[in-house]
Amino acid sequence: MKSPMPYVTVFDISKQPFEWWWPAIGLVIFAVGIFLIKFVSRERLNAKIAGWIMVVFGPIFTIVVYSSVNSMWSDWQRAYEGGYYSTVEGVVQDFKPMPYEGHQEECFRVQSQNFCYSDFIVQPGFRQSASHGGPIREGLPVRIAYRDGQILRLDIRADSLPSADERAAYAKTQEAKWYDWMRNDPTNDRFGLAFNFACVLISLCWNLDWRHYMRYWFRSGPPYKPIWETIFRVFFLGSLLSSSIGLVRMVTERHRTLGDFEKAALYSLFWIGFFGVFDLFLRLRLRAKRQSAST
Repeated sequence: MKSPMPYVTVFDISKQPFEWWWPAIGLVIFAVGIFLIKFVSRERLNAKIAGWIMVVFGPIFTIVVYSSVNSMWSDWQRAYEGGYYSTVEGVVQDFKPMPYEGHQEECFRVQSQNFCYSDFIVQPGFRQSASHGGPIREGLPVRIAYRDGQILRLDIRADSLPSADERAAYAKTQEAKWYDWMRNDPTNDRFGLAFNFACVLISLCWNLDWRHYMRYWFRSGPPYKPIWETIFRVFFLGSLLSSSIGLVRMVTERHRTLGDFEKAALYSLFWIGFFGVFDLFLRLRLRAKRQSAST
């Protein structure tokens, strides 16, 4: 009598380490807040206020996220180790892969049980989509231990398990399709063109009034030391040259209609407007400071 084909375990929640990166985001926010408080000029009151908000919010975020995620993680692992789960065995049906960029979950069905997950959603169970190297495919023989739709253990029949090279090749293909879509989608192209155009105008302003824009990095001045003036003038000029080359390359690499350029110019007003408002605010503050110093 022929022995049944063995299964290979590709995911087991009891062997998955806690994902520290999610609560650690709060520590990064806290560190940025400390930087703004300690090193940003006192004249930049908004930056100081933002720094204090980050210092308060960062630890709260870390504590809340850590306690909730760790509790959820521990609950699912205890449920698995205690045998408080269901199992289903069969072939993958109605497989709907997640796009490489996300926006929707990857879903499939085994018998009457549905499963959905995403690389971009923090959850304790299995969540590696096929577009990011996951093993699930239509018609794949699987055996799943689950609880409330969460995959706690995923076994795949040994003769059907996609190899690491096959999974990597599929993921690379999906990534390439996404990049092609990003390059060829008209809206993305217009936004990219708008951003490059805004960069050219902003860097041009840096070069025309370079002493003023050095104030973004210095607490006082001008005048500045010659070495710093040279460094920043080279930086501003390099920014203008690189952004101009990028804009020319983008304009010449494909055919666009007049409407494409008009919409790109309209979209660029977002970045130009943000820069203009911020710069106007800084100029008004500097003028008020000079007037108060002269009285």
